Amino acid sequence: MFVYILRSLRTGRYYVGSTEDLSFRLDEHNRPEKNRSRWTRGRGPWELVYQRRFSTIRNARRAERFVKGMKSRDFIDKLISGEYNLDQFERSA
Repeated sequence: MFVYILRSLRTGRYYVGSTEDLSFRLDEHNRPEKNRSRWTRGRGPWELVYQRRFSTIRNARRAERFVKGMKSRDFIDKLISGEYNLDQFERSA
């Protein structure tokens, strides 16, 4: 399971998500006829700028919610650059 961050090449905005199949999901975001996400539809093309594999769906979803809850472009920029990480979500809870 992955947590991923996409950046719109058109607007520069970020999208945070989680998936089991990263390449399939990226293709969905970039193909309007397949895009299930209301938030990313019509705002692409999208590039993958961050990915982190997690051992469980639960850990990935917790990390995804945390990143979304930060509501901070600065936090996401630091996560992408490696200044921050999501290691704390890989621990079993």
